[in-house]
Amino acid sequence: MSYKVNLENFDEFMLESNSSEIINFKLPKNLGSFVSKKEIVSKDILMFKTETSINERLTLSSRSFVSGLSIVVNLGGKFNYLDKSNNTTLNIKENRIITKYINEYDSVLDFDKNSKNNSLCLILRDEFLEKYFLNKIENTDELFKNYRNNVSTTFEKQFQNYKIVSLAKELYNSPFEGELNNLYIQSKVFELIYEELNSIVNEHNNLCDCGCSKINYEDKLALYKAKELIEKADEFYSLEQLCKKVAINEFKLKFGFKELFDTTPGALVLKTRMEKAKVLLSTGEYNISEVSKLIGYKYQQSFSTAFFKHFGVLPKDLVKSRNYYFRLK
Repeated sequence: MSYKVNLENFDEFMLESNSSEIINFKLPKNLGSFVSKKEIVSKDILMFKTETSINERLTLSSRSFVSGLSIVVNLGGKFNYLDKSNNTTLNIKENRIITKYINEYDSVLDFDKNSKNNSLCLILRDEFLEKYFLNKIENTDELFKNYRNNVSTTFEKQFQNYKIVSLAKELYNSPFEGELNNLYIQSKVFELIYEELNSIVNEHNNLCDCGCSKINYEDKLALYKAKELIEKADEFYSLEQLCKKVAINEFKLKFGFKELFDTTPGALVLKTRMEKAKVLLSTGEYNISEVSKLIGYKYQQSFSTAFFKHFGVLPKDLVKSRNYYFRLK
């Protein structure tokens, strides 16, 4: 059996922004509980720590006229979320981040039987957004049109920012009390907000994380494909060959590798070559000259020099130590 419950007075709880408080809904028929703690971070930022404990399958409805940007981090459990304003349903799993620009809040949450959930939510009010966020977003016509029509806009990001999840957990489990807790909360909240807004602006405007070069989603897929091709070591490509293989230009390849993987294509190729050479030499099936050619070196001396720089030992010394080991055995 499934039950339906409306959270009455939740709108008043969210909109009353001059005091921190806790609201505790004891759900009827022993269905469970819904507890939310509100903290006033600043006049433009509200934080809610919410915990639900559900005994039976339950549909929970709530509505509010709160407006602004809502950042929700689901820290435990899972549920289905229906946004009535745009008629979209999301399956919310642990560590999922949902960020919406809203003018009205009208939602339905579906919980399974015997489920426990906890989440952290930040509401950023319009004045804060106008100063720090909305003027950074390109092509805002659709965004403001939705806002005027009371349709929420969800900011979908292709790559999850786990630093935001970590910050949300630290906020949810603050180890401090009193004034020290207020200082801790403010510092962590502003760090989380910076990470999320920066991530949204960069992805929305097709920028990389540093905001200084346009790398779109297709470029990121190409970069991950290039990394995979290098690490497979089935074939060693030149930069030009690699660019053609994944359909990306050389600048984006080099820049993207630095931003996404904190290395260069050349450095990753070298590392992969050397690791493969070490494995081949250790098997005893190939001599140094053969291994040199297998990993793409024209001259054995060039291979030996590169191997020594990488491992601090010459290939011939590795072979000698291998032979000595097997003689002892």
